[in-house]
Amino acid sequence: MCSPSAFPRDQSQGPMAHRNGTVVSEFLLLGFTSRRDLQLLLFTFFLLIYLLGLVGNLCLAILIRVERPLHIPMYYFLSHLALMDLCSCCTVAPKMLLGLWKGHDTISIPACALQMFFFAAASDAECCLLAAMAYDRFAAICRPLHYGAAMPQHLCRLLVAVSYLAGAASGAIHSSMAFCLPFCGANTLDHFFCDIPPVLALACASTDLNQLLLLTVCGAIQSFTLVAIMASYGMILCTVGQTGSWRAISTCGSHLTAVGVLYSTLIFMYLRPENTYASQTDKMASVFYTVVIPTLNPAIYSLRNTEVKHAIKRWLSKRGQQTRCF
Repeated sequence: MCSPSAFPRDQSQGPMAHRNGTVVSEFLLLGFTSRRDLQLLLFTFFLLIYLLGLVGNLCLAILIRVERPLHIPMYYFLSHLALMDLCSCCTVAPKMLLGLWKGHDTISIPACALQMFFFAAASDAECCLLAAMAYDRFAAICRPLHYGAAMPQHLCRLLVAVSYLAGAASGAIHSSMAFCLPFCGANTLDHFFCDIPPVLALACASTDLNQLLLLTVCGAIQSFTLVAIMASYGMILCTVGQTGSWRAISTCGSHLTAVGVLYSTLIFMYLRPENTYASQTDKMASVFYTVVIPTLNPAIYSLRNTEVKHAIKRWLSKRGQQTRCF
């Protein structure tokens, strides 16, 4: 809850009012650069990446749904990871592309809060899903004879539901607390979307509580899930070392790649002191985990996974046969 007394102002003013009485109804997104030639170049580049991510994740989710051999816990989690990647890139990329095409862009306060909520929710839910996938690999490799009992359908659904709830709770906390603050300075947001640190930088009240929540909530989710992932793979390595079945660990390569890429960027962005934020560096890191990672994940899980590649070939073969019938 936001305490009205925490931010003294004239009661006739709106919640986002300037000290001089002007209501802040929108933010101006500065984006990457003011040079028109670079904006159009970046537009073309990011549009291609966005479309690849959109098609790749959508096709992966549909493939897992329609191909019966992929109806196992590992791919059940992967289908939801693809949905989270879709949510992440669709939350950020369209607005970013519009700004690059127009040369400048604005975003209303409600839209900014909504964008922050969905992006934060998708990011933290993805961390939880990666932890669930690590536990699934542990059960499959370390407890192969009891895999069905260790990963029943109701447990898979519960883990996905908990991931979504944890992400939604995190997004709700950060977005609601950020937009309880008064914005009474410039309304120019030095970013291409409503990420938490740049929005907090525009507030004209203390953001200590917000920074504490950022470290606590994001830190708890990312730390707990990372420890769970490391513990799972630690036990996997012990089992593989004892049995000598090194081929079993080959199924974990794509998952470890996705974990390493995502966590390194999230930790860099959100689990560091406030005074170390740097606008241009943060924008590049943000592009990486908002647009590039969602595009890379389908490729990582498809190109390095034999079962997915076989499923793609079967699906294409069926489509080819249906085409010849017509």
